[in-house]
Order: sequence, then C-alpha cells, then structure tokens
Amino acid sequence: MGEHKVILVGAGDMAGNHIRAWNEVGQKVVAVVDVDQERASRLQETWSVPKRYSDYQEAIDQEEDADIVDVCVPLRWHAPVTIYAADHKKHVLCEKPIARSLEEVDSMQLAISRNNVKFAVAHQRNLSPGVDLLRRWVQEGKFGRPLMLYSDGLAQVRPKRFMHDKENNNGPIVDTCIHQFLMWETILQAKPVRVYAQGGIIARDHPALAQFSHLAVDTATITVTFETGDVGVMNISWGLPDKTRLKGNVERIIGPKGGVDSGTAQEFNPAYTSDETKFRLFLGDQEESVSVGVANAFALQAKAFVDYVEGTQSKPATDLRVGRHLLEISLAALSSIESGEPVRL
Repeated sequence: MGEHKVILVGAGDMAGNHIRAWNEVGQKVVAVVDVDQERASRLQETWSVPKRYSDYQEAIDQEEDADIVDVCVPLRWHAPVTIYAADHKKHVLCEKPIARSLEEVDSMQLAISRNNVKFAVAHQRNLSPGVDLLRRWVQEGKFGRPLMLYSDGLAQVRPKRFMHDKENNNGPIVDTCIHQFLMWETILQAKPVRVYAQGGIIARDHPALAQFSHLAVDTATITVTFETGDVGVMNISWGLPDKTRLKGNVERIIGPKGGVDSGTAQEFNPAYTSDETKFRLFLGDQEESVSVGVANAFALQAKAFVDYVEGTQSKPATDLRVGRHLLEISLAALSSIESGEPVRL
C-alpha cells in the first residue's frame, strides 16, 4: 500500500475518527477544511495537519498533489463537494448518507464517471466484525427462517440543530436508519421488497427548532419486508427531551430455532469493538455469551478505500449504487409516512 495525500473536508465530530483511521493505515491528511476556522484549527493542531482552509474549492485547487478527498460535511454539501472534487480528478470517500435526493446522486454519478475517479460511501459500521458474525450465523441456518430483526435508535433533540432541518439533513430516517437497512441486507443476504412506516415530528415545539421553516420527521417505526420473508423493524427518534436518560433496547434477531441480541454492544454494528464486546446467543433453552472480536471499523474502511484506489480491490462494499439504494429505502419510508400506505421497492 502506497501513501496517499488526503484533503479532509469538514472538521466536525466525525473528522477525528477519519484522521485517526487514515494515520493508522499509513496515509497522510495534508489539509483540513471547515468554515469554522476555530474548529479546523483544533483538529489541525491535534493531528499535526500541515494546511488549513475555510473553503473546500480553494483547498482542492491548491493541494494539487492530494488524490483523495474525504467528505465529512453536513448532508447538503455532499453532492457539491463530491462533484467539485471529481471534476478535479480526486477520488472521493463521502460520509453517509450519500445525498439528500436521487437527483443529487445522479449528478454525483455523472461527475464520477466523466472523470474516471473512484468513489465510495463511508458506511464503516457495516465493517464491524459483529455484522459478519451474524451473516455467517444466519446463512448457516442457526436461527432458522423466517427471521425478525429489531433495532432501536432513541435520542434527544440533536445538539447540531441543523440535523432536524428537512432541507439540510432530512432527519434520522435518512441520516441514521440507513445503517440498519444496510446491516439487515448484509446479514440476510436478501433485498427489501416493501417498506411501511408511521411517524411524525414529536419535537415540533422544542424552542431550539423554531428557526427552521420545514422540520424533518424525527420519530418513526419502520417495517422492511425482504424477499426471503424476513422482516426488519426499526424504531427511531430524535425527539426526546434534552439530557434524557432513556435508551433504546438492545438489537435482536429472532427465529424459530432461537436468536441473538447485541448484549454489551447495544448495537450489532458498533464502529469500535474490544475484548469486552459480546453478543448473547440463545439456541433452544441455552444461552451463551460470544465475543465479537476487536476492530476499528474506521481503519478498515480507510484501508478498503485505498485498496480500491490502487486497484487491489475491485470495488468498495458501499459504492454509489449501494448509497443510492439505501437512500431509496429511506425515501420510501418517508413516502409511506406521508401516504399512510406501504411502498413497494
């Protein structure tokens, strides 16, 4: 693996994870970009990044030797940054979700194709070792079929308020639920065929959200039916009170032979796992605690992308096609909430 030079666009919460990952796999972040220069400066000093910019176009123009742009900005900027980077012959790793709309994805596809650059969506949590463990168990028939998969994601109104803006981020169904949609498909090795969802905006009266004209749906129950007859159920909310102590349930898979829950991990797909990360396996009348394995999914993601850029990996697990597909599921859930009817995929 050679050393590549990376421009990191965005210095928010996710950026430190990305820089650490690039360093761990022997790559060099040469510039960090953020309109908030104080935040960019902190990241630059912490990780000894040589350059700092406030404008992504200037950074891409100036850093001619950089060949990778890592997009860690709010969702409404995913498409324009990706397109500008691709048009300057940079490969792009873009944080999830891929974009706000299918039209934006199509524009990204055109830029990537006409410039013959590599692109992947950052779905590092699907590289968590627990996901592959569950896939093997399900494919071995350990739990029987059909299966029911349950996921919870409960949170207070997000401190980054723009995440509730329909025009900016489009809320948790687009931002967060795609993790579970991808994980379910990976575990089941099956495609979804129908989505039905009910939900709404329960934090509408939160004073910090009064600044937005159009709020995104913040709370929903989503049911995804797969071609195999398996069903995934996701409960999601970003509408709980500030500093709430209420947490979601552990994730579960159940079938006619038994099941599994996420045990100490809370989720099946944490980005970081340790020796203490254990699932609880239930078969018949037996219960067993099973170690998941130690991993940093961000580093696995960075290495996989470099392998893709260098041609030692044919394509990323989450390419533009996968990113578009996951967005289609989220948009189907939002359409179902609006219409009150299930949506065929």
